[in-house]
Amino acid sequence: MKSIEYPSADFPGPPRIRLEVPEGWEPLTVPGVQLAVAQPRIEGRFRANVVVTVQRFGPEFTLEAARAGLDQRKASLPELEELGTGEIELEGRTWIASEYGYTQPGRPTVVQAARYAVLDRGGVATDVLEIVGSCGAENADEEIETVRTMQDSLRVHLD
Repeated sequence: MKSIEYPSADFPGPPRIRLEVPEGWEPLTVPGVQLAVAQPRIEGRFRANVVVTVQRFGPEFTLEAARAGLDQRKASLPELEELGTGEIELEGRTWIASEYGYTQPGRPTVVQAARYAVLDRGGVATDVLEIVGSCGAENADEEIETVRTMQDSLRVHLD
């Protein structure tokens, strides 16, 4: 018998994530989500929010596979309006960035800004870091800038 442990070189621990958020935004606890914040609740208005998740994959997972997952996710959204998708560089890391709107029947239109990065974990695993900001279309001009600023502030540290 031998002993294995987490975290270790064979099983790297999760990335450490830091995000700058506006005063008044509130932390949320959401199952399966590493970090989530939302603006203060205003009655009758969509509550803008930013959610960060990390998913672990095998070492062969690529940025193209992450892009395919994003495309599949967007294809399932009702009345999707693509605003733009491309790659951006932040802190020496390549991100897929996509912005789009969608409308569910009987609900207000939501605008989302999604970013995905693939983190190599020493050749033994790949972590996909996803940061998605959402806001209501009626306030999107102002709120999407806040979401982008928060996304730009994201810092990742790998132990």
